[in-house]
Amino acid sequence: MSVTGTTISTPSVERSIDMTPSQRRTFDELIRAERTAALDEGAIGRVRARLHDAVRGSPGAAVRLGKAGLNDLARCPGLFDAVRAGERGPFAFSGRFAAGRLAHKAVELEVAGRDERDSYGLIEAAAVRLVEDDAFAAYWNGLDPLRRDESLMDAAKTLELFRSTFPPLRVMRRALAPSTEWHVRVELLGGALVLSGTLDLVLGVSDDLAAPSRLAIDLKTGRAWPEHAEDMRFYALLLALRFGVPPYRVATLYLDSGEWQSEDVDERVLHRAADRVIDAVRAAAASNAGRPFELRPGPYCTWCPRSSTCPVSQAAAR
Repeated sequence: MSVTGTTISTPSVERSIDMTPSQRRTFDELIRAERTAALDEGAIGRVRARLHDAVRGSPGAAVRLGKAGLNDLARCPGLFDAVRAGERGPFAFSGRFAAGRLAHKAVELEVAGRDERDSYGLIEAAAVRLVEDDAFAAYWNGLDPLRRDESLMDAAKTLELFRSTFPPLRVMRRALAPSTEWHVRVELLGGALVLSGTLDLVLGVSDDLAAPSRLAIDLKTGRAWPEHAEDMRFYALLLALRFGVPPYRVATLYLDSGEWQSEDVDERVLHRAADRVIDAVRAAAASNAGRPFELRPGPYCTWCPRSSTCPVSQAAAR
């Protein structure tokens, strides 16, 4: 499998679909832009072998990892260990997080729906779906009507930004095969290592399943952070291990600005993601064996479960 210097092709249906300049830019410069990276047939096997060797060399309890755990480890091994040990309190919805959930559900309904709907109506339909989840329902039902309306409006704004940035995915389903909220799970060595994640948007823009043909996109509001690129490399690894074929490109798209940071997937990208997973496997093994680890203070100390007892915590010092 080797693909380089090629343009991802899509059926000619795109020519008959009207797009705004912003939508056309995303289509031409992100989705269909020429692919420059290449992978040979043994690349994924080499990456998988490295992960297997790391797990065999670090015996202990099964390790389950997602992008959040990998980012915790990059910040501080103490934070990683505390969260992995279950010391973080139960998840609680905030207004910002609830609006994000509403917007993501609305994008899902937008892509999957048969009929065009106005943004606010789609957001209201998303809220109806989400209250089927007990945690969201408890938060949502506890809001006064004004707060609910504010959350709905915030989510509607995000949905409009999505619609203004992407080509009409509902209309182009056959050409782009979009999938939203795509949960992927990989088990290695009989479950000794489990990797999982949920991708916001995956476009499959080719019928050739033996070649890299997927584009994985994370949707964000706000500004870029360094871990966003690492998150997408992890998703590239996850898809490569799960399907035996990586995405041709991964991207984080910032809806506020319509800009994105993207990376074509080659073996280097997969090994970089594997490096972070291997570091996490070794950190978990060290913790299980009772070996000390380096503590690295930073702004994240404020949300670490051990902030009040950690000897280097910046939160404890304030």
